[in-house]
Amino acid sequence: MLEHEKKLQENIIEYVLYLYHTEDLLRSLSLNKELVEEMLIEKQGIKGRDRGKLMRWYEDMLHEMESQNMAEKGHVEEVYQVIGELSYVHNALMTTLNDKDYQKLFEEAYPGIVELKKKSDNSVENPIELCFNGIYGVMVLRMKKKKITDETLEEVKKFSNLLTYLGKRYQDVREGKMVLPKPQQN
Repeated sequence: MLEHEKKLQENIIEYVLYLYHTEDLLRSLSLNKELVEEMLIEKQGIKGRDRGKLMRWYEDMLHEMESQNMAEKGHVEEVYQVIGELSYVHNALMTTLNDKDYQKLFEEAYPGIVELKKKSDNSVENPIELCFNGIYGVMVLRMKKKKITDETLEEVKKFSNLLTYLGKRYQDVREGKMVLPKPQQN
């Protein structure tokens, strides 16, 4: 099983962060298929069927990113689809299911979410997406060996705690251990 497939099956939060990172890797290679093959596939030593499967996955992402003009920013549709699913679980936990543990985690993360929303010029509204952006932003800063304030690390830890819990509940839904209310029909 390829890395992205494993993350998709086992940890949806890691999967979304993996997609964010993959998008940035593809951008760093100028969305160039040959560079992707050389730098991301050959260097990993992937052979046989997995090599072709992984290359097709990258090609699909490249095609979507090129066709949607995402050479500099933006996310592939799958990111938004998963965030939408996570948001549905989030809303159910906050309202219908009245999950007190989740509500407490959200309450703790909320001030940081509001602050991050302001820093994004209100271009991102979804609190779950904002949490991903905050976590991924810190990951990038760490890779660049940039200084990160203790306050930022504390807020991102709250985002991480929230998404970890949400990811577990999402997995519970996928495995049939938790049932969500049906969406309201208009």
